[in-house]
Amino acid sequence: MISKERVRNMTKLAVYDAGEGRRTEKMTQYFRRDYVAMEMIKSFFGGTIAYGLLLFLWVIYEMETLEDFFAELDVTGFTVVAVLVYVLFIVLFLLITYIVYNKRYTAGRKQLKQYYRGLRKVHALLDQEGIPRRTEKREE
Repeated sequence: MISKERVRNMTKLAVYDAGEGRRTEKMTQYFRRDYVAMEMIKSFFGGTIAYGLLLFLWVIYEMETLEDFFAELDVTGFTVVAVLVYVLFIVLFLLITYIVYNKRYTAGRKQLKQYYRGLRKVHALLDQEGIPRRTEKREE
């Protein structure tokens, strides 16, 4: 006879495994420090590209007023200001990245623990019912 509790638990596990479980599984293959560092490296390059695009859009938007600005341009001062703004932008961007991905990793680990708890529960129900577990993986 089919156990409603077992089917309910198996359905929850399957829904998690098909959706959130894929992202969590990839995430938890790394140590927290390695995962966060990898995401910060990606964010560094993404932030650099974003800063370049924002600077380009600002230059296009201010094109008329920049003609006068470029006539009296202090290249050194402008470069220093642009680099300082870039460094500030990247530091804030990486700080936000660190916080977000650290929290995601922590939440993913908790979800994975719940998944394994549910899996043990299903296995216990299968053992109670005397149904043999399938241990080999199917080839797809």
